[in-house]
Amino acid sequence: MTKNPKAKRLIINLFIIFFLAGGTFAAIQYAKGYRPNLKEGSLQGSGLLNVTSYPKSARVVINDKLTTVTDDKLYLYPATYNIKIEKDGFHPWLKSIPLKSELVSNADARLFPIITATSPLTFYQVGNATVNPDGSKIAYVLTKSPVETGNGLYVHSLSSNFLGSQYTQISDNATKDFNKALLVWSPDSTQILAIFTEKTKISEKIISAVLLSTKGLNNIKTMSDVTLRLPQIITQWQGEYAKINLPTLALYPKFISDILTNKAVNVFFSPDKEKVFYTPITDVNLPQNEVGAALPNINSTSETRTLQKDKTYLYDLKEGTNYAIPSASVSASVKKTLIISSDATPSASVSTLRQLKAQSESYYVGNLSWYSNSRQLILTNQEGVNVTDYDGLNMTNITYVQPLNGFAVSNPDGSRLILLTNINQKADTYNLISFDLK
Repeated sequence: MTKNPKAKRLIINLFIIFFLAGGTFAAIQYAKGYRPNLKEGSLQGSGLLNVTSYPKSARVVINDKLTTVTDDKLYLYPATYNIKIEKDGFHPWLKSIPLKSELVSNADARLFPIITATSPLTFYQVGNATVNPDGSKIAYVLTKSPVETGNGLYVHSLSSNFLGSQYTQISDNATKDFNKALLVWSPDSTQILAIFTEKTKISEKIISAVLLSTKGLNNIKTMSDVTLRLPQIITQWQGEYAKINLPTLALYPKFISDILTNKAVNVFFSPDKEKVFYTPITDVNLPQNEVGAALPNINSTSETRTLQKDKTYLYDLKEGTNYAIPSASVSASVKKTLIISSDATPSASVSTLRQLKAQSESYYVGNLSWYSNSRQLILTNQEGVNVTDYDGLNMTNITYVQPLNGFAVSNPDGSRLILLTNINQKADTYNLISFDLK
């Protein structure tokens, strides 16, 4: 040891500096995911796998080995891992996820129950159901009630409501049969336009129209017919929908916004506006994914950038990815077009009003709709009602029951799926049934 106190202090200080520097470097490398490889005697980079699920505390099986439970974070060496997230009583979630050194990959599973508890929202006979623009309310026509005045047009709130009834009757059926009406929601959901038509061999014409408030019971006997005002109403509502659609459309790259407005039908943005599904009306190729190429890590599911006419696709704004949605079909009747401007002199035709109705409804006019969390889609087919991840993976059957006219929507918090269907009633009797997804 040196007898010089200054030299001794210098050595100690240098040791402390080197120790702190080495510790800081080691901490940084550890935080990046580097771990010692004892076999090779070196530091090897790893990736971070973030596994989450709803509900929580689900088992995480990686490459057929039970590894942990959700929610958790795991450092693993770069490779492609087969991930299964499972919980008793729920359908499992599976995906192959590649991990890259120093990067985070996510396995975020929404698990759905194998057996869903059901409860009726209505009890007699329901028809002509339609969902409002933000998916928070259902309008429907109730008939066959034992109390005659109970039959009529209702609005049901899908949001939690602890202050009063979730049901509001806005008209009875005594004067007009609303089962035969074309029901169109206003953009702000405060009104419903009920149009009554008459079909002939060559055309369909409007015979009357009334504008109903959704806040309480309307007196149809004293209400004015708004048939002559329909052009003004259409212009106003189209303008309001344009104001809703244009800011959302502006978020998307020009090439996809051009397709959505000019080369596609049945365009539906996700509740968070960060995704959109659509059906091209012509074959078209998307350019290379420059957004995804600039990001260090994106969803590993293979993209589809060669679009075919009448197939349905989903575009993810954040990652620039585009996926084909299996089993989605285009409605054979109305093909919704995206409203981005209002016609100053619209024709109050039945076809124009059906387009406005398609614009006002938050669910697909084919067999597809958004699940409320914007990460899954609701899809109906010959096997009943299913939920699939937004990239087309993990198709999960919720029920084999068939909904009438494909009517299947989730409530705003995603805890329930509402179907217009028949369960344990006569074959021609349909009611709104809630399926518990918790």
